[in-house]
Amino acid sequence: MELSPEEYGAYWGGSIRIAAGVLVAVFGYQFTSPLLSHPEFGATALGVFLLAGLVLAGTFVSVLGLARVIRTAVDAEMRR
Repeated sequence: MELSPEEYGAYWGGSIRIAAGVLVAVFGYQFTSPLLSHPEFGATALGVFLLAGLVLAGTFVSVLGLARVIRTAVDAEMRR
């Protein structure tokens, strides 16, 4: 697969988005783990809500990056 400079940049941009999405999800868990282990219901509920939001945001960013990588690869293969 031969990539033009624009496609190469789009490929790496997509790869960075995938990594950023994974980092948001992982750091979201690290950020909310004290709340999830707290004995009070309110703190635990807040932790679950924050964790769900951060995992959703991380997944969204990762899927956007994956779509960009796939679109770049398909465009490069269709040029042949």
